[in-house]
Amino acid sequence: MSSLRDVAAAAGVSRMTVSNVINGREHKVSSATIARVRKVIAELEYVPDAQARSLAANRSRMLGLVVHHPDERRELLENPHDAILVGAVEQAVSAAGFAFITASSADVVSTARTLGSWRADGLIVYGSVSDEINELERTQARPLVFLDNYSRDEHVRTVGVADHQGGVEAGEHLIALGHRRLAFVGPMTPGDGVVARRLTGLRAAAAGAGIDTVRALHADHAPRAAARVVEQIMLGPDRPTAVVAASDTLAAELLGELLDRGIDVPGQISLVGFDDMAVSRWVRPQLTTVAQDVRLKAATAVELLISLIDDETGAGVDSPARLPMTLVPRRSTAPLR
Repeated sequence: MSSLRDVAAAAGVSRMTVSNVINGREHKVSSATIARVRKVIAELEYVPDAQARSLAANRSRMLGLVVHHPDERRELLENPHDAILVGAVEQAVSAAGFAFITASSADVVSTARTLGSWRADGLIVYGSVSDEINELERTQARPLVFLDNYSRDEHVRTVGVADHQGGVEAGEHLIALGHRRLAFVGPMTPGDGVVARRLTGLRAAAAGAGIDTVRALHADHAPRAAARVVEQIMLGPDRPTAVVAASDTLAAELLGELLDRGIDVPGQISLVGFDDMAVSRWVRPQLTTVAQDVRLKAATAVELLISLIDDETGAGVDSPARLPMTLVPRRSTAPLR
């Protein structure tokens, strides 16, 4: 197995020069020397000692992911979006040359404190609310990046998608098909978040078309939640002709309940989901959905976190623009009959 001494001898440089290249202190080395050292490292298949690199740079070379998991009755990664997100963050962290550690609980503040005890250089937090951001920033000395958070504080670094725009696109699609009675189904929790933004986007599209009301119905993934919502949808003479669900998983559950009751989709009710998960293509009819690029979102969060780690003041690092969402029309929506 090759050593740092072997690399230095083959490249004709000192061991300190090799160490500078490995640990990112490239301002101390000429570009020609950097290229020569990296070439030798590749040829000798030299793998730097992670612990030594951490000590040399006073860093752990480890990034953490905190996942908010409020309901222990549900599997942690039951939502396909969350499973893809965690995997994509791990891949982006590994590609950047860092180790990856993750933990989850209903209390993101204590979970972040636990990960901090492992000397993680920075943390990505998924599923937090404003009060938790304040507590996390008060108790954490390391850089923090928040996923899918709508904090209005300019100093809070966030990465997410344009959920409001996604709601607008779903609404405009249905309105263009002639639908005027619209409903939105999702977990209606207090505060400003992903679901609230998608609903306000749908309502904005409706208002632009002169539609006064969009019916909002609460449903999470608890047993029979979708069944109860479908029962509410079917009540009254003005039942909606089009329904937008906050996620593809929820849309698929609603689709099954509608079909079980003999309701034709999209003949009697058009149905739209969100996120473009695999389930949207597995069900029949395939779901019209508003897609987001989860892998790009994860990679953007990791890139932002590393930039904050490298820039210790954080003054020159801003949150990126929210990533776009794109309507994907399929067979679950059709013109109003």
